[in-house]
Amino acid sequence: MKKVTVAFPSNSSSAMPRHWSGRIGSAAPWLCVWYYSANILPAWIAGRWERLLGRNRVGVIKALRCAKCGWESSSWTIFRCSSCGAVLEVLLEIENLPSADLLEIRKRREQTIWRWFEFFPVEDRSAIVSLGEGYTPLLHSSRLSEKLELPRLYLKNDTLLPTGSLKDRSNSVGLSRAKELGFSTAAVISTGNAAASVAAYAAAAGLKSVVIVPEGTSASKVLQAGAYGATVVVVHGSFDNEVARLYRDALKEFGWYDCLSSNPYRNEGKKSYAYEMLDQLDGEIPDWVIHPTAGGTGICAMWKGYNELGKLGWIKSLPRLIAAQSEAAAPLVRSFEKGLAEVEPVAARETVAESIQVGNPSSLGWRALDAIRASKGTAVALSDDAILEAQSLLAQFAGIFAEPAGAVSVAAAWKLRKQGVIGKDDLVVCNITGHGLKQPSAVRVSDEELHPIPPTLESLREHVQRREGLD
Repeated sequence: MKKVTVAFPSNSSSAMPRHWSGRIGSAAPWLCVWYYSANILPAWIAGRWERLLGRNRVGVIKALRCAKCGWESSSWTIFRCSSCGAVLEVLLEIENLPSADLLEIRKRREQTIWRWFEFFPVEDRSAIVSLGEGYTPLLHSSRLSEKLELPRLYLKNDTLLPTGSLKDRSNSVGLSRAKELGFSTAAVISTGNAAASVAAYAAAAGLKSVVIVPEGTSASKVLQAGAYGATVVVVHGSFDNEVARLYRDALKEFGWYDCLSSNPYRNEGKKSYAYEMLDQLDGEIPDWVIHPTAGGTGICAMWKGYNELGKLGWIKSLPRLIAAQSEAAAPLVRSFEKGLAEVEPVAARETVAESIQVGNPSSLGWRALDAIRASKGTAVALSDDAILEAQSLLAQFAGIFAEPAGAVSVAAAWKLRKQGVIGKDDLVVCNITGHGLKQPSAVRVSDEELHPIPPTLESLREHVQRREGLD
């Protein structure tokens, strides 16, 4: 199938307008020489000189701007628009990066997201808080590909990130910026994965952390956050209502650093998916990228990352994005199907995909819808049975143990392949976003498997034959 081809705007602010060049060139060629020598050449020399001295403004934060109405914040710590209430977006000065810098970046030794330092909202390298996040394996499993009838299926294995989930991409950037801005305490509400990640990166940064989780959150995730030294608070009520309300009040009362998707800095971290894909596929762009989706941060961040690469002229096409959600909490899917511009909240029901059990993605839901539509992608909801089957297939055919939410992308790929939405020869990347040990209770284990046998070869043979059909 054809990728989305886009005519990106030029990244050169100093280029002569075409209608000027034509008229001046045909009338008096020497004027063209004068124009370029007076304007382009000095700028080029200055740019090279600045780069040699390390004073180029590439990667400098220009503003925090509202993507809805254009309002700009006068403060680096105001994250929402005072006019319309939308979450602000970081604007970086990356347009001065020449194409030669792509090769320079790709030659860097860092095997973390910080290889792409210029693309993140951190101005001082000494403020970087890193645990080795990013550049997780992009794997091709011939067995799983054959099972799903997708010969060009790749798995982005984020189960191997430092705390076991994709949240590390966001929190490395978010906590680096918190350190740069001088905050002392980081806070987050979470269904589990963000709690552990914020706690780990806050510990590495020397910050205190407070993580608030709804009752019923997986014990393994709560214990992991506590192990990093976080103050863990379990709250009665649902994530979208009582817990969210308490969190908003606490941020105002205590002045904590917000590590939720309402923080524009931490949202930039997941752009790293786009940059790593460029590296790992050696410049080839996937036809489809499928992402397990709760609040929509991953979808809109990936889209922004790919568009940044496109505007620099480093890629010529864009992937189609697919948001994969649980049927029990699928506000993006429902809103996409209805053609809505804003996300219509739903009452999230219990699901095996705990990490994406969000019914009201109020911060970035509308931007995720925009990204899906702009990429000519889609959104799909999966049943718990389909999710658990995908989790099992991922483990038994590809050797990757993912939590149910992390396997939602594989369930979506299988469903859309059967429906003919994804073509057999399409290049498909499934983001596997969380480790199975995050939620071990989801794994189906029979009583027979745990029942001890006598220590004899006869008993062992009988047990194995019954389980595997071994002769």
